[in-house]
Amino acid sequence: MHNQIDTFKIAVRKFAPFEAAMQKFWAKYCEFSGCNLKLEMVVMDLHELYESTIAKKGLANGDFDIAHISTDWVLEGYSNQDFEILNPYINKNKPQDFPKGWSKSLLTLQRFGWEIMGFPFHDGPECFIYRKDLFENETEKANYLSTYGKALEVPKTWQDFHQIAHFFNRPADNLYGSIFACYPDGHNTVFDFCLQLWTRGGSLVDKN
Repeated sequence: MHNQIDTFKIAVRKFAPFEAAMQKFWAKYCEFSGCNLKLEMVVMDLHELYESTIAKKGLANGDFDIAHISTDWVLEGYSNQDFEILNPYINKNKPQDFPKGWSKSLLTLQRFGWEIMGFPFHDGPECFIYRKDLFENETEKANYLSTYGKALEVPKTWQDFHQIAHFFNRPADNLYGSIFACYPDGHNTVFDFCLQLWTRGGSLVDKN
């Protein structure tokens, strides 16, 4: 814990909904537990957040009590032994339906063997929007069946997602098989892609 014993210090990613959520979480926690510590939120953009918590070892040194970080950095922090292992605390007071009631895609990146380094804050959230007119078009259905030997349906596996995206990808007709929202620094391109990949049983890397 950092040196100010009357406050609880959280490093938070700069984004109004995240900041508001943290305030609400803390208020609820204090109401439930009777905690009377004052919340101190240190709000930072992604690059500054990484520098403060991981690169400069702010978590390991106790500059922050907890941090709201990207899962991209968890392996580095774990490898450097910057994080508290949460298993003893979880075993004493498990969150509701944990872990079986939680999506595996939310729990994988902060877990190493049986050691858990953190809890998921949010998953994106995942949103899959498709064109019903294309999936119900008789010509498209017939062509897909002829090409792939199976019915054209909303994809539930990554193989089907990839196959259907390839089928509908017709740039000459201004039609594209899939579209992902992209953020200027590129990180949402990866995150949103991985959500669609993992929830359909795919993997970002192969066995090699």
